[in-house]
Formats: sequence, C-alpha cells, structure tokens
Amino acid sequence: MDKIASNEKIEKLIQYYKNRGLLIVGLNDSQGVNTTSTFFKKGLLEYLALALTSEELTPQVINAFSLTMNKTEHIDYFLKSNLSLEEIKLSQIYSAVSALEKVMTDIGLPKFLGKIGNAYRLIYTPKKGDENIKISTSLKLAQEPVMIYSSGVNDLMREVGANPFGIKADYKARDKKPNYYYTLEKTKDHFSLEKVIDAIERNYDRILGINSNTDIYTLGAYIPKSLQSEEMNIFRDLVIAYNEKLLNLCKQYGITFIDTEEVGKKYNNSENNFHISTAGHNALANYILGYMYQNKIISKNKSNHRIGTYRILNKGAEGVIESTLFDYEQSFRKAMELSGYPKERELAIADEYKRETEIFKKVLTKEKKKIR
Repeated sequence: MDKIASNEKIEKLIQYYKNRGLLIVGLNDSQGVNTTSTFFKKGLLEYLALALTSEELTPQVINAFSLTMNKTEHIDYFLKSNLSLEEIKLSQIYSAVSALEKVMTDIGLPKFLGKIGNAYRLIYTPKKGDENIKISTSLKLAQEPVMIYSSGVNDLMREVGANPFGIKADYKARDKKPNYYYTLEKTKDHFSLEKVIDAIERNYDRILGINSNTDIYTLGAYIPKSLQSEEMNIFRDLVIAYNEKLLNLCKQYGITFIDTEEVGKKYNNSENNFHISTAGHNALANYILGYMYQNKIISKNKSNHRIGTYRILNKGAEGVIESTLFDYEQSFRKAMELSGYPKERELAIADEYKRETEIFKKVLTKEKKKIR
C-alpha cells in the first residue's frame, strides 16, 4: 500500500466525511507532542486536521497527547470522567511544566527552570467554548470518529524501570548501581509486557464501548537513535516484542496498526530526544491519511465491534484526582512492603501519581477561579 496520501486521495476523504462530519481524537502519549525547539509549530493532529480541512469539511479535534498524563490508565480516567477540552488543554500545560521540572531535577539543575514549560500555553490555551466540548460525549455522538491511539510505551518504561534517556547511564553505572540489572530482569519477565498489552486492550474496550463505530489507528513504537548501539539490545528487543504483541492485538480487534519504524529512523536523529522532528509529525500524518484512504475509500471498511457499553461518570477533573490519589495510595502501600531498589522504584512510581494529582488540582483550581 502506498503510505503517502496524494491530494486526490485526500479530496476523496473530504468527500467521504463532508456529510458525516469528522471528529479526530488523539490519545495520549508524547509521540503526538511536538517536543522540538519549534514545538509551537504544528504537531501530528494539526497536520492531519489541516490536510482534511476545506470549504466543505472542518474536522473537530480533541488532542489529549501529553508529556505527563501519557499512560493507559489516564485514557480510562479521561473517558470515565468525560473531561472537557478546556480541562485537557489546562492539564497539557501543567503536564509540560511538571515533566520539565522533573527533567531538571533529574539532571541536577534547579527545578524552577521547568517553568519554561509554560511556553506550551502558546498551543494549549483554552478557547471560548472548550468547556462545553466533552471527550466521551463527543465520541459518543460522532458518526465515524477517528482515534489516533498512541499509548503503552510509557507504561512499558515504568514497568521495566528505564527509558531511552536513562538506560545508557544505567548501563555505564551497572557495576555501582542496581538500576540496569533491575531493568534487565524486568524485560525478561514476560508479565511486564503482558500487563501493558492488557491495559491497551482495556482502553480499546472502553473506546469502542462509547462508540463502536470508532476507527482506531494505533501507532507502533519505533526504536530511537539512542538505542541503536549493541549494549542497548535488551531495550531494543523489548520494543520489537511490544510491537509484535500490539500488532496481534490490533488484528484481533480489527484495528489499524501503523508501523512507525521508517518515520522514526528518518526523523529521530537526536541522541538526547527520542521524539520525532516537526517534519516527522507531518510525515506521520501523511501515513495515517494513506491508511484512512485505504480503509474508507478502497476497502470501505466500517467498524462493527461488539463491545459492552461503557459507563461515563462525568466527574471531570475531580474524577481524575480521585483516580490518581487512589493510585498513589496503592503504590505507596506496596512500596512499604518492599525493600532495596524495588522499594525505591515503587516510591518513584508513587511520586508520579502524586505529580499527576497535583496537575489536576491545578486544573480544578483554574476552573473554580473562572466560575467566580
């Protein structure tokens, strides 16, 4: 299949959706965030929506990609609580600050430098009316919504206790610290990967439980440049195994799996950033458009998933706070039953949940101030 969508193909897609309407939802990891120095330029969803915008069609976009709220459970919380687009955008701003503050602390720089994350206000500042656009309600009402799904990789990194930034340093210090061997053990444990795939499956069930006509396009994981060296084989093999499991799950659900390895090789050229460049976002959008054309115009596939209905609680930011607080308490209790490095890892995870709670407390505070 030709992965690049031509103008003619895009026009046919516009004609297909013009009477149906088009909702595009992005969930939820940082693969959909432009993290380059030109982050204020378009990202994946912006390129995708722009390509399909014409006098006859204006796609509605709910972009929930995030630098912090980027794991599978967050998708469940967002959908269950039926977050508004305003709440999502506010959480993206606070998530960027929180993520950068953690990076600064991890590399030994002052935490306040993370405040540069406020620059993301340039692209995520809520607009009038965003408070009335609810993610689950919008999904439910859409005729054939398009979901760009990219989640699971951050779950996997949490499970094995490493990431592309830290694994090299852990390897170099393997004779002094237990980090690398902890990761090695976790990657050998098949339960680590199975746990993540099960969480993705729950996401699929919830999304399709809201609207069984949702067309889900799942992005695979590419191997970043920082993991190309031989000593990084354990992490690289884990990514390959993850993609294989994810592909099989997509086949089981009739979901479109998008292999991003080619885009990753071409547009991830940094040892210090495992995200693709701005041009990579544009290229990936074109890939997705190519698959959309194949599904809707050539194959004329229509989603027909038989999934049980999903209960929406409509609690907004308060619902997310309840969920992340519960996660924190559970993780902290677990840590108290452990010792050594496993305890240290579990406390770090508990701290993640605490940061997530603080993000949504800020969202809630902002909302209350607005009401006053």
